Amino acid sequence: MINDCYRPDTSKVIANVGNLGEDYKYTFKDVNNIELIVTPNLILKNYTMHISNRAYPVEMLCDESDFIEGQICIGKIKPFSGLGFVILSDDMINVARWDEEVIKNQLYGYEKGRPSFATPLDIREDGSFCVWELGIVNHEREAWKRFLDSQRTDKDKEAYLDDIMPQGIL
Repeated sequence: MINDCYRPDTSKVIANVGNLGEDYKYTFKDVNNIELIVTPNLILKNYTMHISNRAYPVEMLCDESDFIEGQICIGKIKPFSGLGFVILSDDMINVARWDEEVIKNQLYGYEKGRPSFATPLDIREDGSFCVWELGIVNHEREAWKRFLDSQRTDKDKEAYLDDIMPQGIL
C-alpha cells in the first residue's frame, strides 16, 4: 500500500536534509596506478588515491602490498574470480574482487601511514566506497563489463589488467 504512505512535500523537507558539518571541505584527490599485486590465485590492479600534490612514500606502498599479500595468504581475502583492484587512500585500503557480475570489497583502516598494521573495518558502518573511490570503481566497472562481453581468454584477462584508470584528479 505504497500509495497510502505519508509523503511530505519535498519543499517542506529540503531544509532538513543534505546538511553537512560546517567544518566539511571538499578536497580534490589524485589517483595513480602502481604495480599489480600478483599472487597465485588473485591479481589486483593497484591504485593510490590521495590529496592533490601529496604522493605516498615508497615504503608505504610496499607495506600495503605486503599487507594484502599476507591477508590473501592466510585466507582473509578470498579471490572469487581472481581479478579485481585495490585502492590505497590516506587511512584505508579497499580491496575489491569481481565475482561474476558482483563486486565484493573488504575495507581496512590504518593510522600514521602504516598500512602493514591495517585492521578490518565493517562496511555496514564505514561504507563501501567514498565519493572519490567511486570514480575508480566506475572505470573498473566499465573495464569489467568489456571483459564479461569478451571470450574471457587469457588475452582478454590481460586486456582487463591493462585497462587502468589514467592518473589524474578525481
